[in-house]
Amino acid sequence: MLSTLDLIALIVFIICFAGYHCLYLLLVERYPKRAVKAYVRILREKSIANLLEREEYDTLIQQLRDVIMVCNVFASSSLIFVGLLLNLLINMDKIVQNLKILDTSSFEFKVIFIVAIQTLSFMFFVSSIRYYRMLSLLVATPPEEIIRLLGITAEKFYAQLLDRGCTYYTLGSRGLLYSMLSFSWLINPIIFIVLTSMTTILLAKYRDFTKLQEV
Repeated sequence: MLSTLDLIALIVFIICFAGYHCLYLLLVERYPKRAVKAYVRILREKSIANLLEREEYDTLIQQLRDVIMVCNVFASSSLIFVGLLLNLLINMDKIVQNLKILDTSSFEFKVIFIVAIQTLSFMFFVSSIRYYRMLSLLVATPPEEIIRLLGITAEKFYAQLLDRGCTYYTLGSRGLLYSMLSFSWLINPIIFIVLTSMTTILLAKYRDFTKLQEV
């Protein structure tokens, strides 16, 4: 079904996409001073505390609405891509004939794989919206009630919800990015391996593990 080179490309992708991001989230918890996300998490908590202190609930809710709108756009884009790719699968016979593709099963597997990544991205964006919506609904909760029920301050609780939403948003946007790279697999597995590897290295070096003041 898949050639040896295609199998290597698949393994490289799994390591770069799933393996790297699982390792990244683990390192954020264990070595927070080395990850941008840990610095941003602290700043989010201070920002929320500042808004709560000044009772600017409308500002926070408006910011959440803006983020939810962006998530909705990306989630919709994922669904559109899934629909287009499913249409591609339905008309596979015509496409194979027009493009003169010899290995039909391999091509079909790659398209299904891209559909799976896009679907995963959609699920991440939906999860992100869920936490943003939860935060917007709970932001008016009296702080003393949060302390009584959860044993943590209101700003810390809100920051946790926001952080989870942002984590899912990051995973969703990365899923979209890597699914775009996956289209190169349809052309050549070597190009796919190079693009996936280089993208992961660049994300790690210049986005995920750079000091905040350098971002």
